[in-house]
Amino acid sequence: MNSRRRSWAVPALLLLLAGAFAFSLAVGAVPLGAWSDLRPGGTSWDILFRLRLPRVLLGAAVGALLSAAGCVLQGVLRNPLADPYLLGLSGGAALGSAVGFLLGVAQPAPLAVAGALVSLGLVLLLSRGAGAPSVTLMVLAGAALHAFTSSVLTFILSQARRDQGANILFWLLGSLDSPPYGRLIPLLLLSAAALAGLCWTSPALNLLALGRDTARALGLSVDAALWTMVLLSSLATGLAVTFNGVIPFVGLMVPHMARRLVGSDHRWSVPASAVLGAALVLLSDALGRWALAPQEIPVGVVTALLGAPFFLILLRRERRHLG
Repeated sequence: MNSRRRSWAVPALLLLLAGAFAFSLAVGAVPLGAWSDLRPGGTSWDILFRLRLPRVLLGAAVGALLSAAGCVLQGVLRNPLADPYLLGLSGGAALGSAVGFLLGVAQPAPLAVAGALVSLGLVLLLSRGAGAPSVTLMVLAGAALHAFTSSVLTFILSQARRDQGANILFWLLGSLDSPPYGRLIPLLLLSAAALAGLCWTSPALNLLALGRDTARALGLSVDAALWTMVLLSSLATGLAVTFNGVIPFVGLMVPHMARRLVGSDHRWSVPASAVLGAALVLLSDALGRWALAPQEIPVGVVTALLGAPFFLILLRRERRHLG
């Protein structure tokens, strides 16, 4: 049944991504001119290749990173509510990046990854009772940690210079940028490496779904696999936040949609989540640019409006499941 579903779902996902890519290139405050103006040096050429294409490529990378990380976290923690935003990883990564910006660090990505990793460790520590971490306690611990990092970020903003604080605030809202290609290409290469690593963990995730004892009996080094997945998820989250600020709920919504389309086999659901997440962020950004043009709605605001009801529905379903 899953094979038949994948035979149409995979091409449909690729077509959706291609359509979202083209639509995001075409939509903006300034309409593109006729095809005759799409020549080197023309206005439409500059808008398309210097402004929109870098923004679209960066948005696709951010969506893919957050969605693949969310899919891996949901699998490794066996928690349908696991998400880089809800578990506080995004807040920790944002705090690390903001500190790096204030210190004038040229590349704050390592600080963002460290912040995401520390946040996940704290959530796991706070939610662990007598056994495995509780689903409810993880959500509560993530909410508390997110509130703490938000308070620290607010303090940082209050102490920063006005221009510096405004830039950090706009970045925190999840607003896509158009970086120069000299900066964009290394970011895309890092993203590709992180995504490849997350997809590489898929067979181990399938074994862990059978239970840790069964996975260990089948030859999996469980502790090493878990740490690898946690580190790769933190790396992906840290990179996404460094690129674009906090975009909530993408890592929560997309893995559930992907599993509906391609099944629960992580060899399919992780890459499907990456493709679907890239399309979702591109469409959300295009909607934010089109709705109030020439003004922009940050893409993080759009995904929050979409994701908050989804989270409440999922939480209600999980509450029924737990009785």
